[in-house]
Amino acid sequence: MADRDESPSGARTATSASPAGRSYLEATGERIEQTLDIDSWDPAHKVAEQFDRLQNEIVRAQISELETRRDIRARIFPLLGDQPGAPACAGVHGVALDDLRQVQRQLLFSGHVQAVDGASVVHETLPITIVQTAVALANYLGEHGTWGHRIFQKDLKVSGQDPIERTMALLERRAEADEADGSGISDMLRRGLMANAELAVLASKANAPWRMGHGHPLPKELLTGAGMPELIELSVPLFRKLLLEHRRFVYLPRGTRSRLLQTIGDALVPLEFAIVEDVSGYLNDVIEGGHYGQGKFQAAKRLLDDFKAEASARIVVGAFRVSPHSSSQIFYAHADFAAEAAVVAMADAILVEPRGFPMLLDLAGGICRDLFPPDAILRPAAALYARATMGV
Repeated sequence: MADRDESPSGARTATSASPAGRSYLEATGERIEQTLDIDSWDPAHKVAEQFDRLQNEIVRAQISELETRRDIRARIFPLLGDQPGAPACAGVHGVALDDLRQVQRQLLFSGHVQAVDGASVVHETLPITIVQTAVALANYLGEHGTWGHRIFQKDLKVSGQDPIERTMALLERRAEADEADGSGISDMLRRGLMANAELAVLASKANAPWRMGHGHPLPKELLTGAGMPELIELSVPLFRKLLLEHRRFVYLPRGTRSRLLQTIGDALVPLEFAIVEDVSGYLNDVIEGGHYGQGKFQAAKRLLDDFKAEASARIVVGAFRVSPHSSSQIFYAHADFAAEAAVVAMADAILVEPRGFPMLLDLAGGICRDLFPPDAILRPAAALYARATMGV
């Protein structure tokens, strides 16, 4: 529980009414009341004169970051491999540029790495909701495969009922579905369908020695089933095939909510990677904290428990940085190939040095969006709507 500042009477002070209020003061050097005092704001012609102040603020922030980075490197990095339950490969490692060039020649540019990315679009009208899910598999030889699927959820029957009554009934059903998040194609289920499709392509369609995925290798949507036990039952065998049997994979999310991973990643210098921990804590939080219900969900839960017992210590997470101009990136890999996975991802990421994120994933995502653009579902939606309304 976070500490809180209290006045002598025991009541909270106005400047520290919450942890968020206190962090705002610490982060900006002023109370939120000062920020929102419009009388203290500068007119436009004075704002243009604030560059000196801005420069000083940036310099101070950089100095503070360097000091923090030095402390983390000196005090935290040596402990990564000594923590109870830490992966055998935990720690900070440096990579030579020649090693990255060799991986580029021998793996990336020779087509021995394939990346998958997907896209999901929803087109919602009164009588029907169309969900388009697409996945693309690509390598640097120009070879790619694409798969797409559309789901048609008919929310409203357009004949046989008074238009006002059926519209009101639809609105009520949608309101109930929003509250319960368990009717029809929820947003979580839509993400789960796309995640399963990406997983299936990497596990069963890809044939390269190394496979690269976008996001988390064990997304919550698939671990919980997004309300459908069948999604769990279909996903666990794919998890096993790719993550535990093939093992030569690397997954990269765009960003992280983990302050631990972000802090360690920010303290890395270019051409360094760190392997921090395994996914046992994450799996425990999601699976043990989930509400799996009865019936089919119990059978799905047993599948997850067996998988968790086998996979928790074998999938690790780390961070890397390839350039002083780019932010650090998070990656997931099998413990047996974690160092190689980091180098594969870094060799690809350094191709786009200002971003520091693997270009092959961007290529797969671009192919997917080009071949399955969002407006591709507008024409069939309009045709279906016109056909349906003919019966009114």
